[in-house]
Amino acid sequence: MWCAVNRTLRAIVGLIVFAGGMTAGALASQLANPAPPDSPWRALPRVGQDGSTAAVAAMITSDDARSLAKALDPELLQRLASAIDPLVEVEDMTFTGATERDGDILAAYVAGGKAPSGDRLVVGVVFRVRDGKIVGVN
Repeated sequence: MWCAVNRTLRAIVGLIVFAGGMTAGALASQLANPAPPDSPWRALPRVGQDGSTAAVAAMITSDDARSLAKALDPELLQRLASAIDPLVEVEDMTFTGATERDGDILAAYVAGGKAPSGDRLVVGVVFRVRDGKIVGVN
């Protein structure tokens, strides 16, 4: 009987030592590795969705090539094509956010659609807007 109690006591003490070691290790890790410093770069202010980018996104999802050709110059159309390159059919474009700096607005969208292989893909597109007009696409 004494032998069975001794084994149980030894197992409990072992678990207590293990838990204490884990706790001490976690505390030591926190002390040895302080949190990273705050970013020295100021955050850019978020702005709402721009009307010109919303209109272009609607034209893309409705596959309205004529309206796109009227709304964007040929260079921007070429950049837009390369931005959504693997997609041959865009089914939806979701506005994810925009920010403004020095009069320029960067508006981000996620485009989902089909690749030439028929697989569904998602790509990101960023429009640069100045004075209410799209001046860049990435």
